[in-house]
Amino acid sequence: MPIFAGFNPEKLVRTAEACGVLLREDDGLERVLDVIAGLPTRLHETAYALAVEVAAVDLHVEQEELRFLAMLRDRLDLDKLAVAAIERSARARYRTI
Repeated sequence: MPIFAGFNPEKLVRTAEACGVLLREDDGLERVLDVIAGLPTRLHETAYALAVEVAAVDLHVEQEELRFLAMLRDRLDLDKLAVAAIERSARARYRTI
């Protein structure tokens, strides 16, 4: 994905592990949301779109994933039309015959 073009793939495991450690803390989810919200505003829609992709890829979105997406879109203060477009696009991409 273009957003990761400059990301060093050798850092991927360490970054994922650091995120896991953060999530295990008492306020971990809030801290992860803060990190995501700390991205430049121009990347907020991209961050939400990537989160939707991760949730949709297995063709079944769990309640916990829906709650996280709701928290994320609120924290990122995304436009309702942008959110709807991102979600609709993911549904179209992952729809099966």
